[in-house]
Amino acid sequence: MIKQLLEINLIKWLEQLNEHRKAEPEKLTTEPEETSNVELKEMINAAAYFVSQNELSYNELCWMLAEKQLIIQKGYDNVSEDDIRKKAEEVFRSSCTYDELCWLISELKTLTEKKFLEIG
Repeated sequence: MIKQLLEINLIKWLEQLNEHRKAEPEKLTTEPEETSNVELKEMINAAAYFVSQNELSYNELCWMLAEKQLIIQKGYDNVSEDDIRKKAEEVFRSSCTYDELCWLISELKTLTEKKFLEIG
C-alpha cells in the first residue's frame, strides 16, 4: 500500500516536472530599465559623492575620465595607454573642477550600467 502511494506521488511529481519544463521561459530583455531623469540624476550624484570620497588626485580623476570616455568610444581592446594619456591631458587642460570630474566619471559609469550608453 505504501509502495503504491509512493509510486503515485512520484508519477504526479514527474508530470508536474514535465509540465514545468514545457513552459516557455520568460523572455529576457536587454532594454534599459525605465528610469526617470530625476532618478538618473540622483544616482549619478550619489555615485559622484562616492568617487569623491576615494580621495583621488586631480590627475587620477583626469585619467579615469579619459579612460572611460575612450573605452566607451572605441571598446576595451582598441584603447592604448598612449591614447588614454593624450585624452587625460585634454581633460586636464579643460579646467574642470574636482567635483565636475567626479560627476562626469559617475555619469559615464551610470549610463553604461543602465545601458543608455554602449561600449564601442
